Amino acid sequence: MPEKEGSGTEKRLLDTISYLKESGFSSNEIINLVNKLLKVEVKEEVKVPISVFKNDKLGSLEAIVKYLRENLLLSFKQIASLTGRNEIALAVTYRNARKKLESKFVVEEISPYSIPAAILQDRNFSVLENVVSYLKDTFGLTYHKIAVLLSRDDRTIWTVYQRAIKKRKHGQ
Repeated sequence: MPEKEGSGTEKRLLDTISYLKESGFSSNEIINLVNKLLKVEVKEEVKVPISVFKNDKLGSLEAIVKYLRENLLLSFKQIASLTGRNEIALAVTYRNARKKLESKFVVEEISPYSIPAAILQDRNFSVLENVVSYLKDTFGLTYHKIAVLLSRDDRTIWTVYQRAIKKRKHGQ
């Protein structure tokens, strides 16, 4: 049976951390050691650069899947886990994207804007609604700026965002 918090366990842990620090371990090294001992994997958030949307051939999901598959070399299973979508559907999306745009994305332009792949897990919203909402709500970008970043018409961005707002209101 594990000891309760007030029964000395906390003091022993603090003593151990103090000992490690006195021995020259940095805070990050201590955290990594604890994670290793607990077999906790620290996952880095997977982000898609905004520049992948700078094409007039691919839809939003096609661009994201193509980037994740070709540039980050993720499997369809990994992409499915990240996005909350079906592996087979993602494979079909990728195949269609390859037919439309054969070349690999070259990410030269460094932008402060990137899209976490995990935002696609909210299936109540379309891919474009998730992306536009993320850019608008997180960075406070104007509809025009989002439209330029995503290579879409300003009116399309406004409509997509308004639709997402309505869905949010009805979902509460």
